[in-house]
Amino acid sequence: MVRCLLQGKPVDKTNLIGVRHVKAGGRTIPVELFRNECGTVAARCLIGSADMPIIDGPTAEEVMAAVEDALEGLLFARARLAA
Repeated sequence: MVRCLLQGKPVDKTNLIGVRHVKAGGRTIPVELFRNECGTVAARCLIGSADMPIIDGPTAEEVMAAVEDALEGLLFARARLAA
């Protein structure tokens, strides 16, 4: 999606191709997967009403791996700040 975002093309929310769930920090986070016009896959993480980061990649598997990595890093950083 980097290429799509740079081209100014938003995620097309009508091209939902699936929903997966990531377990992180004792939570289950739904992740919506969309097919972009340029052929990439965008993952929208439904963390909260204000937090919905979007990660893009060439395949759903690569996007989900990036989502899991990002959430683990975020939760690790939050835990360190809270300690």
